[in-house]
Amino acid sequence: MSADEKAIREVVAQWARATSEGDIVTIMNLMTEDVVFLTPGNPPMMREAFRTGFENMIRNVTVKAKPDAKSLNITVEGDVAITWGGLEIEIKPKTGGPARIAKGHTLSGFRRGVDGQWRIFRDANLLSAFKG
Repeated sequence: MSADEKAIREVVAQWARATSEGDIVTIMNLMTEDVVFLTPGNPPMMREAFRTGFENMIRNVTVKAKPDAKSLNITVEGDVAITWGGLEIEIKPKTGGPARIAKGHTLSGFRRGVDGQWRIFRDANLLSAFKG
């Protein structure tokens, strides 16, 4: 595995940890200023809309993100990389009640910044509808 692939895997792991911890500061550091998120049935979401949505969500729920490290496929070409792999998200209301789980795949574009850090600049989340 190349150093770039290892670094990208670490970004994916950091993102999952920060999501589970509700750490929006770390998450924002792992994306570019021009990031675009695509989710089924929704218009493209930009950086600040992501921040607002995440902050609103974690007021009411806990989130556990579980990327499937074994299925993560990474292709690196210079300062751009594409990944795809499996992801499971568990969302549980802070007031109690059953958790909702979604599983599926993500397709993400990464760009290496001038500081050498890989960051997400495009993300397509193809998770199934939440169950539970």
